[in-house]
Amino acid sequence: MKITEVKIHRIEWERGAYHWRDGIMPQGAKGSSGLLRIQTDDGVEGLSPYRGGASIEEIKYKLIGTDPLDRERIWQDFWLNLRTSRLGEAIGSVDVALWDLYGKVCNQPVYRLLGGVRNKIPAYASTTTLDSIDEYLREAEGYLARGYRAIKLHAWGRLEQDAELCRALRKAVGGKVTLMYDASSMFNRYEDALWFGRRLEEQNFFWYEEPMDHYNMTALARLAKELDIPLATAEATHGGPFDALTHILAGAADIIHTGPLDAYKGGFTGIMKTAHICEGFGIMCAMHGGSIASLHAACAIHNCRYFERLVPETLLSPPGIKSAETEIDDQGFASPGGKPGLGLEIDWDWMEGHTVGIEG
Repeated sequence: MKITEVKIHRIEWERGAYHWRDGIMPQGAKGSSGLLRIQTDDGVEGLSPYRGGASIEEIKYKLIGTDPLDRERIWQDFWLNLRTSRLGEAIGSVDVALWDLYGKVCNQPVYRLLGGVRNKIPAYASTTTLDSIDEYLREAEGYLARGYRAIKLHAWGRLEQDAELCRALRKAVGGKVTLMYDASSMFNRYEDALWFGRRLEEQNFFWYEEPMDHYNMTALARLAKELDIPLATAEATHGGPFDALTHILAGAADIIHTGPLDAYKGGFTGIMKTAHICEGFGIMCAMHGGSIASLHAACAIHNCRYFERLVPETLLSPPGIKSAETEIDDQGFASPGGKPGLGLEIDWDWMEGHTVGIEG
């Protein structure tokens, strides 16, 4: 089997606007994404969501004529050439598409090929940034009614107001619901990050995510040593498993965040390397993002506790690309299902009507 063609469909669709913390530009009502297609002379096609900005010509240069089942060799070739290119923006999607193709060849879902430690996993409702505490409390009530038993806050990044929100949410949901907080690297003064971490400890939050500048491992290590609440870090840094190891050895992480579609993390191949490093140190490897790829990864990694599901569940999911990523059962579990590969179902008529460009 040989790779004969690589294409990227750029798509746009209408969806709700949303925003993150203070200082981050709000996202408009038009969604944009991509679909990577790796085609072979056997007619088997590997698919993956695509977010990167790498050159399609460079991707094709690396892939055309190669055996798509040689995933480790291809991964090493991409990784060893990151310093002189933007292949790090594409390595995740390329690797995910190759695993999707392999799943179709084997007639197995990807999570089982990766290890298959479980066929479903608890999901947490991951909020956007809302306008008021009352709105957060109303939303949380809806999450619990749908089955979620864990919630992660993306809030404003304002010390006092965010702390008030955390207290109000804990009071509203009670002690049995797991709560996390993501600062999106907002608290760059150590004293602020420490003060807020103490407030999270008072409310028994499960983790404190990206509290400070994600490149400042010196300050993160100091903070991790001082606080009891676990720090979840390394989501936004580059370097995949090697960067994760650096964080761990520096004492700058109690939980490593990674994701198969995140830039420079290395797809399924890279995040499995990361997960095994974390396992060796006895720490959690958490999956970032609510993509179908992250769901398969979460069900394949022993030291992963949750699947992140951004709410509303369909906010970042193109309507014409169906998968199990948006489905949560009444007990708060998500499952990648049993379809071969990633299990993507493409409505090609919808794709044709929403494709704004094809590369390749």
